[in-house]
Amino acid sequence: MRKRTLSREIALQVLYQLEIRGDEIMNGIEAFCKKQNSEEEIWKFALLLVRGCFNAIEEIDQKIISVSENWSLHRMPVIDKNILRLACYELFYLEDIPPKVSINEAIDLAKKFSTGKSGLFVNGVLDKVYEGYLDKNTQDSPRITLDLCGEQKEETPKNTYRGTGADLHIHTEFSDGTFSPEQIVEEAVKQNLRTIAITDHDNIDALEITKKICDQKGIQFIPAVELSSFYDPVDIHILGYYIDVKSIALHEKLADLRYERIERIKKITGKLHKLNIDIDPQEVLAVAGKGVAGRVHIADVLCQRGYCGTIQECFNTYLADYGPAHVPKVSLSLEDAIELVISAGGVPVFSHPGVTKRDDLIPKMIGYGLQGIEAFYPSHKPDTVKRYIRLAKKHDLVVTGGSDFHGDRKPDITLGSVTIEDSFVEKIAGRCNSMVGLMG
Repeated sequence: MRKRTLSREIALQVLYQLEIRGDEIMNGIEAFCKKQNSEEEIWKFALLLVRGCFNAIEEIDQKIISVSENWSLHRMPVIDKNILRLACYELFYLEDIPPKVSINEAIDLAKKFSTGKSGLFVNGVLDKVYEGYLDKNTQDSPRITLDLCGEQKEETPKNTYRGTGADLHIHTEFSDGTFSPEQIVEEAVKQNLRTIAITDHDNIDALEITKKICDQKGIQFIPAVELSSFYDPVDIHILGYYIDVKSIALHEKLADLRYERIERIKKITGKLHKLNIDIDPQEVLAVAGKGVAGRVHIADVLCQRGYCGTIQECFNTYLADYGPAHVPKVSLSLEDAIELVISAGGVPVFSHPGVTKRDDLIPKMIGYGLQGIEAFYPSHKPDTVKRYIRLAKKHDLVVTGGSDFHGDRKPDITLGSVTIEDSFVEKIAGRCNSMVGLMG
């Protein structure tokens, strides 16, 4: 069982007791959480959930009431009500948890601790809480898929492509994902997706093979890339859609970046050697395999060799910015990244802007040629989504979205967990500078 799942179960117990016994038990909740599970990461997250729900309970309850037709709070089963509170706190207050993860976890809690019908009840309420919080004036905009029972709405296909909806942010083993192109397409078929885009970091090696597999399976494929750029002092990722995979300029620049990444691996392992950690750059490159080698692959080797227990520990101890083994990455300038996408006939899009938190740069990026903004992203909360939809309308940008699927590296995020409507794929295609980017 995942650590945060255990934390949620502990938090639910505490909220239940608060409901029954009142606020007097608040002073003892930390000791209770520790007693339930002594692992610090587990009891601390449980404590965060309880205190967060307690402090924001009026606002959370109002969100629940606003969508609960014929159900007042006092008529709801105590367990169901507090499961809803936990999920709402995560949805609206914890930026690092994808909304669908919070909702799925709540449904699982209801199935485990409440009645047989509670899972459906919790699913229905949270679906309305989340979707109702989005801007009602953007009904033509893409949405996050929240059909948690796996049911897909029937839609008459406009052409030979299967399914419905598009996940336009997916990584394969050719960058820092763990799935092969074959596995990606297989999962897309299971999720009944109509369109996918492979957006590997600074790498387009997976595009042609994925295109062939998608053609065989009846899935529309968009050739894409996610370029790393730098605008002091932050890294900014630029997505490029409908790129020409035969672009000479793109191939040359990506080859340069691959060389620089290998040089960076050598420098980082050199610093680790001075810390009495002896790993060979070739080990890292072997782990990276087909992908572009990066810090995460060094972390894989450190874990394999027993220097650290987890990837996060590797970064916290050695590899993070300002860590003892950190070496700055050679990146494109922001302007060069956007221009490179355009030169390859693609549509440049600001990736996960809510994570980067540099909205002030959007006008400058538009001046460089930016054509879109990724409004729909796993960690974007409803207010964040609405803000970027408004910005897109204001600046005449297309709106995109996707799951940022990485396979086992981000196990809480499933392929297809964030999608956009099919009509918006057409709008993105309409911004192409060259139809050669469609790959024939």
